[in-house]
Amino acid sequence: MKDNGLVISASNTLAEVEVQCFTACLNCPAQSLCIGQSQSKGRVSAKNPLQAQPGDSVSLEIPETMYNKALIVVFGTFLLAALLGLAAGYLSAPIFSIHSPVSGILGLFLGLLAAGFWLFRFFRKKNNARLFPVITAILYKGGHHG
Repeated sequence: MKDNGLVISASNTLAEVEVQCFTACLNCPAQSLCIGQSQSKGRVSAKNPLQAQPGDSVSLEIPETMYNKALIVVFGTFLLAALLGLAAGYLSAPIFSIHSPVSGILGLFLGLLAAGFWLFRFFRKKNNARLFPVITAILYKGGHHG
């Protein structure tokens, strides 16, 4: 999804961009990154490879396909971990002399905990940079350039 906005503040690698909130914002994959979702304007942090400065009008792109893939990975991993943990816990009940329902629930929680830990490490290493909105063009230079 492409959108236009105004740079509010900028650092070396990131810029805070104020964007108009439209009805499309309700289905936007970057909604969790946007500040002011219930207002008419929102602010989103975006990668700033073009070194946009405060006051610049910019075009930014939100990588929808990357968000969709990330959501599939998250929910798929948790579902698989829950089922495998539940099955492993249930089947290991005779080994540990625990009631099957108790060991099944324990396996379920251990599977979800392991999946959460793995997903945290996975997204921290691989996908963090690819999930951020990116400034793709400076449409108009603002008046705050020195």
